[in-house]
Amino acid sequence: MTKKRYILIGMWAVAMMAFTSCKRMPLYDMEKSVELELSLVLDLDLELDLDVDVDVDIEKKINAPDHMKVLFYEPSDRHLQYTEFVDGTGGKISTPPGSYRMLVYSFGTEYTQIRGDGDIATIEAFTSDITATKGSVLRGFTRSDADMPSGPVIYMPDHLLVAAEDVTIPDWMGEEIRITLHATASTIVETYTFEVHSVIGAEYIESCEAFVTNQARSSFFGLGVVSSEPATLWFPVGVDRRKGCLYTTFNTFGKLPGASHSYLHILVRDTGGQEHHYSTDITEQFEKTDKHIIIDEKIDIPEPPSHGGGIAPTVHPWDEESHDIPIG
Repeated sequence: MTKKRYILIGMWAVAMMAFTSCKRMPLYDMEKSVELELSLVLDLDLELDLDVDVDVDIEKKINAPDHMKVLFYEPSDRHLQYTEFVDGTGGKISTPPGSYRMLVYSFGTEYTQIRGDGDIATIEAFTSDITATKGSVLRGFTRSDADMPSGPVIYMPDHLLVAAEDVTIPDWMGEEIRITLHATASTIVETYTFEVHSVIGAEYIESCEAFVTNQARSSFFGLGVVSSEPATLWFPVGVDRRKGCLYTTFNTFGKLPGASHSYLHILVRDTGGQEHHYSTDITEQFEKTDKHIIIDEKIDIPEPPSHGGGIAPTVHPWDEESHDIPIG
């Protein structure tokens, strides 16, 4: 057999392998147009009772996302088939014809992360654990086994806008068709306001943070359920030193299913560097539908031994000195 014939046979074999192993993915064309239109629910409808001088971000509205990720799952085995990316309000889709369970979520949040998207039952939104130092601080000032947090201490989640719909993309039979898929995306995260109305000695507060126990660790938003794994949320707290109050909003995937209690732990650092701890049971307030937690008990911050102390850097006057610098 000649060398030329070997080359021709080899080329034929490569072509046959490419023909049999490649699956053609249909692209968007003018005869068949599939468009996804998204409506976004961004209002939180939250207001503080207090008229405060804000020194932390108070979340009153969800920021509209720049991009959304669209996942198409096979309805029977729930495995991921195709993935698309669209703008915050939708865009063109090139997914092949078929019936799917479509799942859409906001892409690129700061704290909320996604894993397990290969199956609609395992796709999960979660946040990272806080530093070990913060976790040890919390465990150091809990007063009893009843309010001791279980599970990791985590950052509170960002809002994740999610839409889920059963959709059908029909076959193209040669005629020009225009298909529009509609979905409404709303947050899977719950937002609470939190206020302490009476703080004596608020002028001595340098910083404040809080922890809420017995929260869900994550959300399996493909199924619309939260995790049964417990976690404790950490979040910063604002201080109005002039009016003597604490306030913030915080996000959670939800209260841990079946949990009997949720405790709020407040950690205050004063201007002298001392720490003050306050704990209260907020279980009943978590059951309310207005998502508004108010602490009426007074918090008393004693005057530090050296008010205005803490870290007080000073700069001493410079002494003039002359030195010869050798050159060459």
